[in-house]
Amino acid sequence: MIKKTTKLLLFFLIISLIFSVLLVFVSSLLFSPQYVVRTIVNGDSDVTDYKVFPERIIQKSSQPYYYKYGLDESLKTMPIDYMFSGKSRNKPLDTFLKETNTTSFIIVHDDKVVLEEYYNGYDKDTVNTSFSMAKSIDSLLIGMAIEDGYIKSVKQSIADYIIEFKGTSMEGVTIEDLLLMRSNISYEEGNIWFGDDAKTYYMPDLRNLALTHNKLTTKYQKRFHYNNYHPLLLGIILERSTGKHVSEYFEQKVWDKIGAENNASWSLDSKVTGFEKMESGINFKAIDFVKIGSMLLNGGTWNGQHIVNENWLKQSLFSDFPINSDEYKGSFLENKNIGYKYMWYSTPNNNGGLDYFAIGKYGQYLYMSPENNIVILRTGKSMGNVDSWPAIFNEISIKVGKE
Repeated sequence: MIKKTTKLLLFFLIISLIFSVLLVFVSSLLFSPQYVVRTIVNGDSDVTDYKVFPERIIQKSSQPYYYKYGLDESLKTMPIDYMFSGKSRNKPLDTFLKETNTTSFIIVHDDKVVLEEYYNGYDKDTVNTSFSMAKSIDSLLIGMAIEDGYIKSVKQSIADYIIEFKGTSMEGVTIEDLLLMRSNISYEEGNIWFGDDAKTYYMPDLRNLALTHNKLTTKYQKRFHYNNYHPLLLGIILERSTGKHVSEYFEQKVWDKIGAENNASWSLDSKVTGFEKMESGINFKAIDFVKIGSMLLNGGTWNGQHIVNENWLKQSLFSDFPINSDEYKGSFLENKNIGYKYMWYSTPNNNGGLDYFAIGKYGQYLYMSPENNIVILRTGKSMGNVDSWPAIFNEISIKVGKE
């Protein structure tokens, strides 16, 4: 009986091995060997993935800006009320940040740094990665391209810039549909390397992936549906309209003008194709990324330079409130009282206005509270056992803004 069982187990083990080898082989033919190897070797994404991908350097500013500092040590002991798994908790800010896998935490109030702390092995010179905060930067660049005359309007069909879509059903998709995450372009999560999450992250030719993915569906009905093909298509539109690499345009229009003290980089899909990972790939030192938030709070100007049109900011940053709950049904924003506009999130604050923010995987946040004149940057290795970071940022903004 034992021998029979052993033989059966060995048989199933051999069959499983053969099946796995065949799956990898067929998948390599369907997609590419490099893609399949990436998904197997790297698995799920990680905050150190900027080391995995090739990159294009974004040069530091020719006119660096250095914040004024008014550090307030008492903020470290400020009590933080937060929720985890539906249970209320309270801890001093410094303890809370250490225990939530936070790596950098910066608060700027009235254009002065009042708190700048680094945790869990990180310091001011450590490189952080944006993950999906990059999408919010994509949105800024579209606004700048409109202001520069490269793009006429968000109401244009994407086929005006991506001629491969002329005469196809994709011609009905507008630039605004991409920015709002409300197109009918199909997006399926999960299913190892067969799913769109993995494809839009690890594929070594993201341009070709986006250009050949022309599957439309009626199931979204123009509701919010998070879709990583949208930023990829925006990247192609930016490339073709400006005639520049996206990171080059970002360097000229944003990084140089905000006074970045350090070089940054934008991860690429591969050395061969050299296309920016529009969905996730900006890598930076924390103090510089905060300046993007300060620029936004100052109406699109910073470091003595005009950077982006204030009308674009009003158009792109703030969702309509009260929320139409039907728009977010079935998404991760359902019942959150958080709206999504042009790749920025917004939520009501304590003074009758709206706070707005960029979000990246594992709890990367750039959060702005206009009425409190607060910018907060949080980077981390994970979400850190917190139900809602925006609620915490709102709490901090109120407390610091009153001081």
